[in-house]
Amino acid sequence: MNQSCDSTDEEIDLQGNNVFELQYINAGMSGEIIKKKDLDFNEFIELSSDNRFVKRRVYPDSTSIAQGNYILIQSENSKYYEFEYEEESYLIQNCGSSLKEHISILNNKEIFNGGYLPCDGPGFGYRLAN
Repeated sequence: MNQSCDSTDEEIDLQGNNVFELQYINAGMSGEIIKKKDLDFNEFIELSSDNRFVKRRVYPDSTSIAQGNYILIQSENSKYYEFEYEEESYLIQNCGSSLKEHISILNNKEIFNGGYLPCDGPGFGYRLAN
């Protein structure tokens, strides 16, 4: 069967120029999954090819933005982005006061930020929005 007709699916472009949209939050210890439609905000991560990123959290009446630089790290058994923020922000998801986040690349459409999970916080799952 020829599948060329529906091969227009976007895949993560490891050179950048991707927009990811928050799809769910894994609530941590409880294991509860909170879907996008049940959140009071939406969140986007935009990666550009010049190794810059912008994270936007959009509430009904306001938008918060944090940004910085990222690098792609590839090892034998994992691929992830390391984000380094320009300044402190409540949008940084990790267990300390670091300005860094590690964003796992799950597959060719999904990334996951589990930076809070070691301290029983939530994990954030994103999907390619292009």
